[in-house]
Amino acid sequence: MEISRKVFIFIPDFVQGLFYLGTFVAIVVFLSGSYFKIRLWFRTPAEEESLNQNPLRFLLKGLFYFFSPECLFARRVFLRSPLRAWMLILVYWGFLILFAGTVIVAIDHYLELEVLKGKIYLGFSFILDIAGLGLLIGIVFFIMRRLFLRKDVLSGWYDLSVLFLFLIIVISGFSVEGIRLAMTQRFDLSPVGWLFSLLFQGARESLYLIFWFIHVLSALCFIAYLPFSKQFHMFASQITTMLSIERAERLKEIVHD
Repeated sequence: MEISRKVFIFIPDFVQGLFYLGTFVAIVVFLSGSYFKIRLWFRTPAEEESLNQNPLRFLLKGLFYFFSPECLFARRVFLRSPLRAWMLILVYWGFLILFAGTVIVAIDHYLELEVLKGKIYLGFSFILDIAGLGLLIGIVFFIMRRLFLRKDVLSGWYDLSVLFLFLIIVISGFSVEGIRLAMTQRFDLSPVGWLFSLLFQGARESLYLIFWFIHVLSALCFIAYLPFSKQFHMFASQITTMLSIERAERLKEIVHD
């Protein structure tokens, strides 16, 4: 039998139900908060009318800027601090790859495609593991930077609390993977997960459920809180860039007229 990944392994049915309910609530809060936050940036009647009349155009342009080289490769940050830019890339790409991986796993599971098995699954598992490691390195860097290197601009424990929440998500995710590998005695081509599995030899299903709950709860809290936090700039910077470009183009038209 080819190696593959079973979704919701060791998770009781009623806990799965709570997971779906929590996910629904978190997504609704995220979308609602994002909508009201974004509308505040459309300060002119023309921009608000453009949003109302062409929501699909706005969404496509927002995605274009979100995945633009300016954002994906932190070009402006490189001019100020190459090290910080590389850490931003690790966080940004790590987050995107893990998010995409979660979506792929969900599609493969619910549509019963059974694509993630054998060598494909092993390669998939390795990519996600490395992405998680990059994300972990980036988060630890920014926590250390705020604690020790940038005390003059430290804006309080608020910023650190969000970073620590992100850190809990990553570490609990690796812990869940490590416990699963330890219990199933598999490697899955997951080097970081294998290292974590060494810490959980002899673990039981109850410990897996505890770390799984911590991981899911912290992730859903992060998703729901994101629109109301400063970290929303991951999305806001793309939208405000789009708006500034459109405003500059309209200003040129007015000047030429």
